[in-house]
Amino acid sequence: MNTNPRRVLYVTYDGLNEQLGQSQVLPYLRGLVKLGHRFEVISFEKPGSPLCYRKEHSEGITWTALRYHKTPTLPATAFDMTQGLAAAGLESILNRTDLIHVRSYVPCALVLPCVEALRIPLLFDMRGLWADERAEAGRWDAEGKQYKGTKAIERVLLRRADAISVLTLRLQNYLRGDYPHAAEIGASIHTIPTCVDLDHFRPDVAPHAETRAELGDAKVLLYLGAIGSYYLPREMANFYLAWRKYASPSRLLVVSRQDATEIRDVLAEAGVAHELVYRSATRAEVPSFVRCGHASFGLYRGRQLASYGTAATKTGETLACGLPFASSVVGDVAVQLGNSPAGVSVSDERPETLDRAARELAAKAFAPGVAAHARRLAESWYDLAPAVTAYDAIYRGMPRRHLAQTSLLDTSWPPSKGNDAVAR
Repeated sequence: MNTNPRRVLYVTYDGLNEQLGQSQVLPYLRGLVKLGHRFEVISFEKPGSPLCYRKEHSEGITWTALRYHKTPTLPATAFDMTQGLAAAGLESILNRTDLIHVRSYVPCALVLPCVEALRIPLLFDMRGLWADERAEAGRWDAEGKQYKGTKAIERVLLRRADAISVLTLRLQNYLRGDYPHAAEIGASIHTIPTCVDLDHFRPDVAPHAETRAELGDAKVLLYLGAIGSYYLPREMANFYLAWRKYASPSRLLVVSRQDATEIRDVLAEAGVAHELVYRSATRAEVPSFVRCGHASFGLYRGRQLASYGTAATKTGETLACGLPFASSVVGDVAVQLGNSPAGVSVSDERPETLDRAARELAAKAFAPGVAAHARRLAESWYDLAPAVTAYDAIYRGMPRRHLAQTSLLDTSWPPSKGNDAVAR
């Protein structure tokens, strides 16, 4: 049991009712509760989700749910920030918060006035370079006010944080090196990727019976997760068309809460739309669907700054279930997958590159021992247990007052490499 537990205000723009909240927020918090920490969580829930004002979510976690407003973009975000600021200030005062842990930019900007006024230490869980991700996905103009304004806020948040966590070593190195304002970052920076519960995602989970029956004896390529502007659905469809040349008979299993229209359209043009099997799943169901596949993949937009912080949850989840994985070269993929018997890195989306990567993935998918190799890769890079321990160490090392001196040093990943503490 942690002898120095903290009372943490945790603010996230990802709802606890969403897949990301279920996979990338709650498992961490529950692990930290077991170490003695206690949480007041403020989340922004999408329309259609059950909405409450405040309740006990589970032991050690009190939850305040606020409504997320999508449009119009700037007024909606401003309103969310205003209601969140009021809730955050109330929770901080009433519960004598020891530190504030914020997930991504919007909630960090939201709580910064409370941090400054009440001198509460701030952990900026940065994730990736949000403004660059949106610009490279075509959602923002890189010369526009939204992008430039967000980059200005980013600079302030990095300068004012007491500790910073990121998803990849590549982003950590960038912030310490080529980032234009690197000299202003006085806080420690910690790499903690998108980890998974290895007890939930396992190679011995039984495949989803109905789906497995529909797939028959096909060699199944799996795509798991969101299909949106950060991904390349048409290129992923083309990757499957290459896969089916080397793994026949073939099916493409898409497990997502977003419609697979673009993927289906490309397959229809090739006359193989009937080979697509689409499913929507809860987090509890995901492992059984993953176990219906023989290999998995993901292709992502952005080869510049946006790629530095990319760490897809699907990578660890599918590897943990014993499937080899092919991915665009984003984040730490080159290090994680490059020379692994269970990994394939995809350098670009040219037809010849996709064909070569699909051929390599098919060869690895049906090689002896691939499931064990994939599982070991997940255990090395994506195990939730050391991620919880890493956050626990950050919490315990945070200063008692905002911007007070701290002994925290940068930490890298994975801890088992023996390089978990890096002096600055």
